[in-house]
Amino acid sequence: MDQSFNYIISPEISEFRRFSPKLKIGVLASGNGTNFQELINLSEKGELDIEIKVLITNKKDAGCIKRAENVGIPYKIIIGKDPTKKEVFEKEIINTLIQYDVELIVMAGWMKIVTPFFINKFKNKIINIHPSLLPAYKGGSAIKESLLNGSKITGCSVHFVEEEVDSGYLIMQAALSIQNDDNINTLTKKIQILEHKILPHSISNVGFLIRSNFMESY
Repeated sequence: MDQSFNYIISPEISEFRRFSPKLKIGVLASGNGTNFQELINLSEKGELDIEIKVLITNKKDAGCIKRAENVGIPYKIIIGKDPTKKEVFEKEIINTLIQYDVELIVMAGWMKIVTPFFINKFKNKIINIHPSLLPAYKGGSAIKESLLNGSKITGCSVHFVEEEVDSGYLIMQAALSIQNDDNINTLTKKIQILEHKILPHSISNVGFLIRSNFMESY
């Protein structure tokens, strides 16, 4: 598709931070994994100093699994179907992240709401990307709702994960105008392009804060 549409990003994108050793991240994804792939690409090109230690998914047929297999990234499928056993489900995720010594957890299309138990285990070290300009359109149908409500502007946001869904401190946002001929498919593709721009830079910025121990007092 044409990628020449206008957009703005705030704060402005700067050069990636450099990390030695590389920042160790764990990715949680439930879908095709296009953001996951962008992180793989930037890591392999040496542009983003990250080591993707593990992919965790909650779906056996998630497209992100193949992406991990293609480059030899360890992955684990953890399925929590029983809502009464959510703590058991999250404990397995937590143990996996600890096993791989992850410094930063990146939710990139993770379609499960996490509990305070999980959040407090990795306080201020979990970020999420969401396809709207938060605080507008929280939840899983953000793009569809923006179209149905006649919004003129939308975008995507990277934020810290807190107990209230899609409510944490904003790290970076990208905005674009919704055109009259946009539909859910065209708008989704545009937003994904912007997600691929702001997620890596958000990881870079948060990684710097983690490595400088700033997050201990956040």
